[in-house]
Amino acid sequence: MRDNIRKLLLAGLILTMIFAFAGCSGSDSGEKSATENTNAPTEATETSETTTEEAAVDDYDILDGFNLVEKDDITLLYGNGFVLTMPDDDWGYEQTSPTCLQIYSEDAREGGYEGHLVSIMAFDPEDTSYEDFPDYSVAGRGKTVDKVFVALFPTDVQYNPDDPDQAEDYNELLNHVKKIAEGMADSPFQITE
Repeated sequence: MRDNIRKLLLAGLILTMIFAFAGCSGSDSGEKSATENTNAPTEATETSETTTEEAAVDDYDILDGFNLVEKDDITLLYGNGFVLTMPDDDWGYEQTSPTCLQIYSEDAREGGYEGHLVSIMAFDPEDTSYEDFPDYSVAGRGKTVDKVFVALFPTDVQYNPDDPDQAEDYNELLNHVKKIAEGMADSPFQITE
């Protein structure tokens, strides 16, 4: 009996992770490159019916008030309640739902791989479903918006392992975004006032 319950719980957890990643999966719709210096907000793609409850029914848009600012060797990506600092390098972003922003390696994506580095997702404070994900960190809690921002990291290979240049570039960017954590002094993710 206990084995059956454990199997059911494990199956539910796996389905939850699949559905959540489907909500943040890469699509070409609304895709913008960080190297394109635009101040116009990206358009939200349609929310998949398979997204989890974190795609709230409120009118929150993760890129409302969007702005990209390039200075020196960094790019600041301003979103709704946060700013993400990225090296002025080979990365891109796309909004995959109203509550999800995906950051990816452009080289890996152009090479036929997803290139997924991190997904920044906005959750309602009472929604802790992100705790079911295998690799995440709480990035911060909104001050101007009532959201908990969570960084979800990939758990599989997102670049061509046979291309040493692509692997090196991807891993440099991944090491940068892996610093995203609430309270970490060198976190590239900060809550805005």
